[in-house]
Amino acid sequence: MIKLIVSDMDGTLVNDEKKIDENIYKILPKLKEMGTKFVVASGRQYPSLCKDFQEHVKDVVICSENGAFVMDNGKELYARCMTQEQVKMSLDAAFAVEGMEPICCARHVTYTRSEEMKEFLESPKFNYKMAVVDDLYNIDDEIIKISMIVLNGEDTVAMYHKVRAALDESLNLVTSGEGCMDTGIYGVNKGTAVEALQEMWGITPEETMVFGDQYNDVEMFDRAHYSFAMEGAVEGVKKKARFIAGSNNEGGVVKAIREITGV
Repeated sequence: MIKLIVSDMDGTLVNDEKKIDENIYKILPKLKEMGTKFVVASGRQYPSLCKDFQEHVKDVVICSENGAFVMDNGKELYARCMTQEQVKMSLDAAFAVEGMEPICCARHVTYTRSEEMKEFLESPKFNYKMAVVDDLYNIDDEIIKISMIVLNGEDTVAMYHKVRAALDESLNLVTSGEGCMDTGIYGVNKGTAVEALQEMWGITPEETMVFGDQYNDVEMFDRAHYSFAMEGAVEGVKKKARFIAGSNNEGGVVKAIREITGV
């Protein structure tokens, strides 16, 4: 029996127009009746994910910021925050690369220097809660993750290698979508969050399904027998999964859940 289902959002449960597959809302009550936990695991912030599930927040566990901040029905399960030294190193690395704009992600708000970035991420496409500050180095808040936005169509892979070379081993760096990469504490990722939830709830990998499409999802695949990469996932991600789900534009996640669980 499947007791835990974990799904990424963008490129997975959300289509290319940034609209969630609303069929997920129809099966959430059925999964809950079965005793199956449904977890959203995303690089996005907690307030943004809450808006996608605003009428169903009680039916989902929200694992945000690539597994660094997990909430269950308004209760914080855990948060892993960067040190000031790690924040400085990440910002230094981002600012050293031309065409890169960092944003600092805290529990309930994301900080930016740019009014344009604030407006873009607060739009209905993303529904972020944003704040503009003059200096990202001196924010009076605990920072969980730093996202780096690639500007002007620059090559994300090339940018990745430049930033990675400037970070030490205490920090992760993963691509979380075209034109975006995230840094955070090494060893804190979606996979470790799934593992922690499995231990908390007494659930095995054989009782777990996960879905993803980017490299920030692959650690989850190691925690589930039913590991699905989306049809549109990059090839390297597909190689890490046991199964391929359908397209995120055609409700591939919900179709696979229905096929495996019978809901």
